[in-house]
Amino acid sequence: MKQNLNLERRRFIKTFAFATAYSALLGKTWTDTLASEIRTLSVSTTGTLRLKLSSFPALQNESGSVRLALNPLRADLMPDGQFYPVIINRGPNNTFFALNSRCTHQQCTVDPMNAFTNQMLCQCHGSIFGIDGRRISGLASGALSKYTIQFDGSDLLQVQIPSLGYSITGSNVQPAGGGNPRFRLDFRALRKVEYEVLYRESLDKEAAPASFSPTADGAADQTTFSSATTANVSLFVERKSSAGFYMIAVRVSEI
Repeated sequence: MKQNLNLERRRFIKTFAFATAYSALLGKTWTDTLASEIRTLSVSTTGTLRLKLSSFPALQNESGSVRLALNPLRADLMPDGQFYPVIINRGPNNTFFALNSRCTHQQCTVDPMNAFTNQMLCQCHGSIFGIDGRRISGLASGALSKYTIQFDGSDLLQVQIPSLGYSITGSNVQPAGGGNPRFRLDFRALRKVEYEVLYRESLDKEAAPASFSPTADGAADQTTFSSATTANVSLFVERKSSAGFYMIAVRVSEI
């Protein structure tokens, strides 16, 4: 009997919790969800960013380029956090390149690719890189690091980002002051990465932002969250229905 109860609890949690590397751009959803099994909180693993080409005009044509920030960029062109911006370049015949923008000279952030020259410039000391990240000239010691990228031949790009992935555990909690039960989402937040909570009534419905509280009894009036340090955190959301999917989304910006 105990085994059956544990199984039913596991099924309930999986009905309500949804671990994901879902991302949003400037508040507008531009990716599909990436589901994973609910599991114990762990150190960050590889995460998948899913980009819809239709959301990025620059990537509609050959020689297009975008630069996406996961952490804020400081005035000295260094990220305020562990992630350098990701550069996506489009080459001929539907080839795509995903690159870490960290220059191999003195770690400044490299510019997106110039569509006329198919080259990327590091403004700090003038190093130049090709569409695929190879070093062309300058003080850089080598090529830019590459990320694994896949194109579905239609509208979807998938980029594998080491250390960006995370897992979520979910549980029901009863506020000490009474009221309706809340759903608690536990996950490992990375330093100065911005997150939001999304709710999806079913897999065929669009996800929408869900307000939350950082405490079980506080007002659920926050829409975004960022941690000053990498830490395990808990966010509390109001139960919207008897079933559905809650997601923790990473927010990125084009810079």
